[in-house]
Amino acid sequence: MRRALQTKLLRYLAGVAAVAAKENAELAAQFRLPHPDTPHQALVTIARGMLEHATAQKGLLVSRGMSETLLDDVAAAVAELEQTLEATRAGRRDHVGASTDLEAITAEIGEQVRLLDGLVRYRFGDNAELMGAWGSARNVVGPVGSKPGPEGGAGEAPGVVKPAA
Repeated sequence: MRRALQTKLLRYLAGVAAVAAKENAELAAQFRLPHPDTPHQALVTIARGMLEHATAQKGLLVSRGMSETLLDDVAAAVAELEQTLEATRAGRRDHVGASTDLEAITAEIGEQVRLLDGLVRYRFGDNAELMGAWGSARNVVGPVGSKPGPEGGAGEAPGVVKPAA
């Protein structure tokens, strides 16, 4: 939508205004095209300003070659771009909120896992076979380079001697 507004609709409006500026010199300053890198909200503001000036000079601009429907098309494009920008902002807000919720849930799950690990180590810490099974159960697919647990490496049972390589 932005590209159509900037490269098609506003360009056409500025071109008609340049022709009409031969009769009314102030039109040239009112219809300057925004730079392609203009931020979205600034583009909306510029387009609204151009639309307002064009509406005031509609008779002159139509007499110089502007389509009767151009102003309606510009207004619709600006409204659609504003809706898109608002949807983008809302999406970002939702994403930030969801990320925060996910971090809180992850922390809570981590606490529960640490509690369960402590319980298993307390209850079955003297049984090497069960602790070996517990250590193996904790080895799940996850990120590479996971952090070691509080008693050394992740998944290692205390008191279990590993054979030398």
